[in-house]
Amino acid sequence: MAKLTRAALIKKGSAEFDVTRAGNRQKVEFKIEYESTPVGKVPYLATDRIIDLSELLRVAQENDLPVKAPSGKFFPPGKKAIDYVKIK
Repeated sequence: MAKLTRAALIKKGSAEFDVTRAGNRQKVEFKIEYESTPVGKVPYLATDRIIDLSELLRVAQENDLPVKAPSGKFFPPGKKAIDYVKIK
């Protein structure tokens, strides 16, 4: 499957990514969720699965979107919430 652009991913609302969980390669669905901040709404790729930090950071970096999981919120290197406020 071709990699979706950030705009296409947000428009679609969800996507599946291959991640390593407990030593096994699995497809995990991430949905786009918005969180309100003082500067505006930030889109996150969100999952309810517990996934290793390194995998969450990889997904965030490959898709240039922050990731939200039970273990926390993770941003691509050098980015923060304000960088994603005006993305639609």
